[in-house]
Amino acid sequence: MYQFHIPKMSCGGCVRNITNAIKKVDDAATIDADISTKMVRVETAIPEATIIKAMTDGGYQPAL
Repeated sequence: MYQFHIPKMSCGGCVRNITNAIKKVDDAATIDADISTKMVRVETAIPEATIIKAMTDGGYQPAL
């Protein structure tokens, strides 16, 4: 499981966009996004770099 802090995630639309971006690279991924903590947890077999790229390409850069 990967965990990411997404500073720009502030609403349900953000969660939907992030979820859709991740699902494009792994439709089987399990995604849990918490707006209050701005954390996204992803259960996937896809490499972390691929998930980060998908979120970044979707406009949501994880904090390092």
